[in-house]
Order: sequence, then structure tokens, then C-alpha cells
Amino acid sequence: MKKVSMLMIVAIIAMFLCVAAGADSTHAVCVVHKGECLWIRDAPSKSGSKIDSLRWGVECEITEIVDGYAHITAPYHESGWADISYFDIPITETIYTVISDGPLNKRETPDGRYLTRIKSGARVSVLGWRYSKSGELWAKCYKGGYVKASYLAEAE
Repeated sequence: MKKVSMLMIVAIIAMFLCVAAGADSTHAVCVVHKGECLWIRDAPSKSGSKIDSLRWGVECEITEIVDGYAHITAPYHESGWADISYFDIPITETIYTVISDGPLNKRETPDGRYLTRIKSGARVSVLGWRYSKSGELWAKCYKGGYVKASYLAEAE
């Protein structure tokens, strides 16, 4: 359990406040499907009024996360709230170890279609983080796919 707690601390630092770099926000990239858009709202909920939209690939800064919504600022866009599950949060590649009791499922997207399994104890190269619609943190793997972050510990 100690390793899982440490992973969550690392994820919180990496995703929310980049304190070591002196920043008060986190860089993120919008990942809606090409041709679609993500609504920016005036409040952190689906009932918030639509004030702007983001297209695929727009880079933005996340300054706060509330109830599955990220407060964002992006060049040439209104600041507001958007669904956090539509953002990739890149990090410098970091190696993690799978700490599950059995094989860990690797999926196409967070909570998405099953791709393969990774053995317990295997090392995984992580490129970033993403939240699922249900609010769980997932790790973006180097060779594609996602695994639940709660089953990873930073490799020693």
C-alpha cells in the first residue's frame, strides 16, 4: 500500500501544481476526436453555460480541478471549465512497475476497449496521465494504451 500512496502523491504533484518548477498550473493538450469540439463552460458542471469551445490539439493550462472539471486557460479562448477526461497531461517519460496481484489490463483508452495484459512486476514506460469519465487516474503507456495508475509504483 505504501507504493500506491507514493504514486498518488507523485501524480498529484505532476498533474496539479508542478511545484518544483515554481508553476501554479499544469500544461495539458485537448484530445477530443478530430472534427469535434469540447465545450468550455462558466461553471464546473454540465449545467454550466457554454462560453467557448476547444478543438483537438489545443494546448492549455489547467489551474484547478473540481468534480471532474478542469479550470483552463488557452490562447485565443475564454477561460473556463471543461471535462478533465478530454485532456492528456504529458510528463517526462518515467518508468513504473506493475504492482497488481495478477496481470494488469491495458486498454485503448481509460475505461476503453481491452488491448492486452501486462504481468505483475513488469516495467511500464509512462508518458502522461488522463482521468477517465468516472474520475479514475490512468497512465498513458509508451507503446500505446492506458493502465490504471493505482496499480503502478515508480520503479526503483
